[in-house]
Amino acid sequence: MRRTLIGFALLFVAACSFSARGSGFYRQYWAEPDPNVSNCRRWLRVNDTELSLHETFGRRDEARANGLMLLAIDEDLFGLERAELYLEMWGGHPGTANARFLPNGKQLYQIPEVGAESGNCTYSYPAVAIKVQHLVRGVNAFQFACDRGESFWGHFIIDNAAVRCHLKADHPDVARAGLKGFAAELRPPADETPGDITEVSLSYPARFEQEILSVDYLGRYHGFDDNGNGLDDDWHGFTYKRQWRNHVGSATSPPFSVKWDTSMIPSQARPMALRAVVNLKGGLHYATGVLEGLTFPRRRNRVKMYKCSSMPVPFWSRASRLKKATIVLPADVSLLERVRLLVKIWDGGEGGVKEPFKINGHPYSITSRRAVHDVVFTVADVQPGHLRAGENEITLLSDTEHHGIEVLLPGPVLVARYRAE
Repeated sequence: MRRTLIGFALLFVAACSFSARGSGFYRQYWAEPDPNVSNCRRWLRVNDTELSLHETFGRRDEARANGLMLLAIDEDLFGLERAELYLEMWGGHPGTANARFLPNGKQLYQIPEVGAESGNCTYSYPAVAIKVQHLVRGVNAFQFACDRGESFWGHFIIDNAAVRCHLKADHPDVARAGLKGFAAELRPPADETPGDITEVSLSYPARFEQEILSVDYLGRYHGFDDNGNGLDDDWHGFTYKRQWRNHVGSATSPPFSVKWDTSMIPSQARPMALRAVVNLKGGLHYATGVLEGLTFPRRRNRVKMYKCSSMPVPFWSRASRLKKATIVLPADVSLLERVRLLVKIWDGGEGGVKEPFKINGHPYSITSRRAVHDVVFTVADVQPGHLRAGENEITLLSDTEHHGIEVLLPGPVLVARYRAE
């Protein structure tokens, strides 16, 4: 049966199924940067296979980066069900191709291509399944590589990386941690009060409450592709410096519930879903099963998402090169109740430009104003009066000589909520 979001609150109708598929304990091990190993600071840089003798770039300091990451895993591999490598990854110079890695010299794994190879600016968060036998207990060596492709210099950067080790159901560490019998699942929300906020919560055995540090909630629905994998209808949320962002929410104290603002989630063609990660003392995490079948009521105000109909490849401004994109809106802009801009950039700076990003000539702030050379995610309200039916022009301008402002895929997106007709 379907669960319905009444007035953007959840009302459960009759008996609704709960899937425990994929639930269980895991540990994750984050890599710590070591410039003595990788020959570079702050990030793990990966260069194309020919860069060392490149006439222009081969003598730059970045060319010393060897793409090697050492990651310590203190895990009995016989107790693992599966493993995966998770990355926070700047897709690199547009055109960079064939990003890959080799764990412990055992097998090449491809990193999913999400648009960099075809010339776009990208940032993604791949989770690549690794065969458990390709890991070792102790220090693991991950060698990353790429090809130049159509780029002037094949190059990408890994800001953070972790190996997630999923434990077998009978793993003895669960009992040693005092968590034998622990299980958690999403509690069917019962708030029928009209409004744009609904409560999402968890059920778990009360005796384990003191063992829970926090809970992160994630949603699957059609919306802005915030994790840069090319999918709109997907699980949403991404990590920034290892912490969740743009997800349903996180709770750090009992009863570990959150308020989920659904007011600007686009109208859905299929039911949505929720899941949660319970972060426990001692370094264990518990992934719940998936709660399926969430739907909005039929009389909910329309909420539509509009992506660029045309966009530069790459959408990247520097050296005073003005870039333009277009978002086409339908004729009923007079019914706009609220509009939200969503855009992710890699912020190399706007230089001396005072208003680097505009919609139909109206400025909106999307940078850090500090050239942080990092991801900046903007969610900003747009004045409906700044928009028009048909083509809406987006302009981007930076006068820096180097990175400037790189608009990451999927590009600028407008989410519009309409008044009832």
